[in-house]
Amino acid sequence: MATVDEVFKSLEPVMDPEHPISITDPQMSIVKQEYIEVDEDSISVRFKPTVPYCPMGGLIGILIRHRLESVYPSSKINVLVLPGSHSLEAQVNEMISNDQKYNQIIEQMKDRGMI
Repeated sequence: MATVDEVFKSLEPVMDPEHPISITDPQMSIVKQEYIEVDEDSISVRFKPTVPYCPMGGLIGILIRHRLESVYPSSKINVLVLPGSHSLEAQVNEMISNDQKYNQIIEQMKDRGMI
């Protein structure tokens, strides 16, 4: 079973799409250790976009989910916006958690060499 520290460390390579800075960097505060929960077979991460109307909020969540699924393939991954931190919270969460939408976005990103 992974620890919160290990999950946090595994997210260091994930960069903010608008800035060349890790989402775990304290300067960005997109993901903090207190936003991560780990239990026997699942990992939950909440994230806080840089601004409440962040146009990259959904993409950040997609990148977090993709990274965690790559590093922890046997864990159930749950990624959500920190409640109240994005003006389109429900839509962003739907984009991240809907497997069909998620897979379409991942394929588009692979086609463009983004991941």
